[in-house]
Amino acid sequence: MLALMLAVPLVVPFTTDSASADAIPATATATATATATATATATGKPVSGANRFRTVTDFDPGWLFDYGDASGAGAASYDDGGWRKVTVPHDWSIEGENPPASPFSQSAASTGRGGYLPSGIGWYRKHFSLVGVPAARKVYIDFDGVMANAGVYVNGTLIGTHPYGATSFRYDITSAAKFGGTDNVIAVKTDTSRQPASRFYTGAGIYRDVRLIATDPVHIDQWATHVTTANVTGSAATVHAQTTVVNSGSTAASVSAQGVLSDPGGTILPGTATGRKTVAAGASATFTYDIPVTNPELWDLKSPDLYSLATKVDVGGITVDDDITSVGIRSLAFSPSTGMSLNGHSVKFQGVAIHQDYHGLGTAAPQRAVQRRLAQLKALGVNAIRTAHEPPSPAFLDLTDRMGFLVLDEFFDVWTQHKYSDVGDYATYFNRSSVSPTGAPAVPGASGPAPWYQVDTTSTVLRDRNHPSVAMWSAGNEIRDPLSTRTSLLNRIVSISHALDPTRPVTQALFRPGDNGDVTGATRTALDVFGGNYRPDDVIKAMGMSPVRPGLFTEMGTATSSWTTVRNNPGVTGEFLWTGVDYLGEADGLWPTVGSTAGLMDAVGTVRPIGYSWQTTWGAPRTPSPATGTAASQVLLAPDHPTVSTDGDDISYVKATVADSAGRVVTGSSAAVAFTISGPGVIVAVDSGSQTQESFRGTVRKAYQGVAYALVRATGAGSITVTASVNGLASGTTGLTGTTVPFVPCAGSCD
Repeated sequence: MLALMLAVPLVVPFTTDSASADAIPATATATATATATATATATGKPVSGANRFRTVTDFDPGWLFDYGDASGAGAASYDDGGWRKVTVPHDWSIEGENPPASPFSQSAASTGRGGYLPSGIGWYRKHFSLVGVPAARKVYIDFDGVMANAGVYVNGTLIGTHPYGATSFRYDITSAAKFGGTDNVIAVKTDTSRQPASRFYTGAGIYRDVRLIATDPVHIDQWATHVTTANVTGSAATVHAQTTVVNSGSTAASVSAQGVLSDPGGTILPGTATGRKTVAAGASATFTYDIPVTNPELWDLKSPDLYSLATKVDVGGITVDDDITSVGIRSLAFSPSTGMSLNGHSVKFQGVAIHQDYHGLGTAAPQRAVQRRLAQLKALGVNAIRTAHEPPSPAFLDLTDRMGFLVLDEFFDVWTQHKYSDVGDYATYFNRSSVSPTGAPAVPGASGPAPWYQVDTTSTVLRDRNHPSVAMWSAGNEIRDPLSTRTSLLNRIVSISHALDPTRPVTQALFRPGDNGDVTGATRTALDVFGGNYRPDDVIKAMGMSPVRPGLFTEMGTATSSWTTVRNNPGVTGEFLWTGVDYLGEADGLWPTVGSTAGLMDAVGTVRPIGYSWQTTWGAPRTPSPATGTAASQVLLAPDHPTVSTDGDDISYVKATVADSAGRVVTGSSAAVAFTISGPGVIVAVDSGSQTQESFRGTVRKAYQGVAYALVRATGAGSITVTASVNGLASGTTGLTGTTVPFVPCAGSCD
């Protein structure tokens, strides 16, 4: 039996300064708490932990953007005065070159695979200062994801390049930065020119969060803290932590580490400290410690309880750095005879595979939009998400931790062979030697530059291995390399995953495994759990061969009959349906259709009949479908939540329903709905479930099956009024309240 006893880091909260120059405050130990609290209040970002000894600055606001290849834009002296102000996450492809004009074009280089949306080069620049930050500090820039081929410059110096748009990376910018009140400029070039670049829409730009981190020279390394939980029962558990401390100073340091665990209610448990080690200048040391927990509150699907672990670094009796990790105490085990168990109880993946676009928001979705989608899926009985077909954002995994989902974290959609004619996909870089700095820690067992696939596997496992929601790794989706090529590559991916995270199994979404040699060949023995797409008989056959393996239907159609096979085979750990939600792309030759309509829900969350069928199959509480009418007479308007924060993580979906006199939706209506807004708010996008090309920007959207949406963000505190009008019908009006109170993600079932 492969027993997994796991714990988990969440997205570490940020502190940020409210000054217009984006100055980073000093981080003297005595003032760390006050500074963090004050700056978080100013920007609406939460703060985790009572004392922070490193400064983690939310670097999302205050960017400038220019569409096109702005020659020389990496230089510090470049004139960016005419550039557009944006806040990241930002997806420039979904909005197009000239919003609110439609970004879609039948002749787009991305083709229908990329949703007929624009590609090319876009530049970002941001001015900031390091006023108050001691020159002895180390300064890093963290990107959760840049699509794609990112080139990062600081004060005109090229710091590094990162080809894969789905993985996170960190650069040390200390030597290029100017301390004190001097202006610094960071510039980021994004390039999706090589097309087609994917079978589905992946977005463009700095589409995930960015942070600036200032630390003591002696500090915890990138993604170095690894937390697991052992001997888990209802009465006791042990939280085991390991971390690596680097000394980037000029003299040796006497270092120890301390762990302080807080329970889900905030009560601090007795801490523990390690012995001291002398860490030479330029060297590192690993520290481990255990914290016993009595009567632990276990993380599970219904009660996803989370602890918080502060790992602190002590040098000569003074705390100089800390690392905050969210911990889910749970056990997860896989067996060929009994399948999967969570905390000793049998459970199966009731899963859906989903792409990572949010329709009118593209790939740059606020946390509230992601939370809304997950809540809608949970209401259908979904308990697991497959991140098709690339690693998700840390923010996504923060929510799956909080809301009680299991996640199949997938690495790649391609290896060395392109799919179809998508010459710009990751196959171009997969086996190419990486360029230093890679933005990630060293690849286990590598000597010299490692191929990019090994770097990206390393970064994904290190970044995500502490999340309790992550149940399993997937090495790839329907890889088209021949078996002779795939075998050595798969073995390397599995060895890296096991070296960095021995607690989780590795599977793969195999393409026709019976035809391609995977059932009887080396693939079956390399994988911990045998996975296959649309070939359940192949999976079951492979499971029964020696050595026996658990199995997983990594991708199946939406017919509910497949669940009988899952239920009747104990060693089958579950299945993932294609797909949970409609998505953009994979529509080649279908113009003016720009996306898929294969989901249990449409792109804005309207449940289809097959979604209700799965709700019944999975035993979830039945939610009624809306009553329908035929004679439209009015527009009804209602927000999904009435209070919306100025925090960039919040957004309200204001639903306009074309209805009859009794309030029943007229599903035959595709009338143009015109939205207006007054008060401290802005319409970020207009949307509907339609997959026919139509701009998401502006204030008008055609109803799809009688429904359209205005997506509203607050710009200040106060009353916001939204009105929706359709020619010949009574208009609808609703009110929202803007607030400066930060958005706080929910826990369990929500929204």
